[in-house]
Amino acid sequence: MTTTIVTVGGRMAAEGLAMLENAGVECITTEAYPRKSEVLELIERHQPAALVIRLVEMVDADMLAASRNLKIVAKHGVGTNDIDVAAAKALGIPVIMATGANAHSVAEHALGLILALAKDFLRQDGHIRHGLWDKKLYAGRELRGQKIGLVGFGLIGQILARMAAPIGMQVSAYDPFVPDEAFGGAVTRVGSLDMLLAESDVVSLHCPLTEGTRGLIGAREIGLMKPTAFLVNTARGEVVDEPALIAALQVNHIAGAGLDSFAEEPPVASPLWQLPNVVLTPHVAGVTEDARRAVSIMTAGNVLAFLRGEPLAHNLYARV
Repeated sequence: MTTTIVTVGGRMAAEGLAMLENAGVECITTEAYPRKSEVLELIERHQPAALVIRLVEMVDADMLAASRNLKIVAKHGVGTNDIDVAAAKALGIPVIMATGANAHSVAEHALGLILALAKDFLRQDGHIRHGLWDKKLYAGRELRGQKIGLVGFGLIGQILARMAAPIGMQVSAYDPFVPDEAFGGAVTRVGSLDMLLAESDVVSLHCPLTEGTRGLIGAREIGLMKPTAFLVNTARGEVVDEPALIAALQVNHIAGAGLDSFAEEPPVASPLWQLPNVVLTPHVAGVTEDARRAVSIMTAGNVLAFLRGEPLAHNLYARV
């Protein structure tokens, strides 16, 4: 019997698809953000052994229960807030992720947002496009000697730390779950989030979205930051209390923000669009072609390994 996999939310990269097809797997793909009815119909008709999740609003209990053959759900990337992991657990279906495959792209993107803010790129680009050439309006600063505080010190945070230190930035991180061995000589471990926020010139978020981190950066936390500080979020939008951030930016309580993720995606008529001290990108930090290729290869390899009964690394599994 042919093994079938349904990819929900757009095609995997060609290299990942080739791995699956060369292994004799039938691959069926929906468009990005498909309707629930479409996904249910495909799953019920093809009874896949695996679901690969890309761009979708939510994979819920109905979808998970629609295939009697379903053995594994694989997130094409990291972060499982678009999958009902609790429902999967109740059904005995593990959820795995492509942990680390796009980490370098996300770290680079965070650094790009930091540079764009520090070097005043957005305003200067706007000035020139409107015929204004006035160097007195430049508000750039050097990053050398600035303190960058990382909230979350997993692989992405660690890569960003290795990028920031050679620039001359002083790197510190807050992460109560990472062992001391992860911190090298160039990174200072900070014992509390409040201390990191108060001391940092740049705060960059790299924590997963959990019930413990939802709204982690709210009005009180933003109030601890320096008025000259930048906040950068390439994690999940819900980690930040967005109305509180908007209010702080509107009165220049902090100097600016670089955001790649939002509480609602896409953000509809958001006040963020009118703010001159914000750089916005549409949740693309981890979707460079290089990262998409790496994620597809890792996802395909993980699914094939699981279906063959081969062990996977423990940190690939999502937990409730």
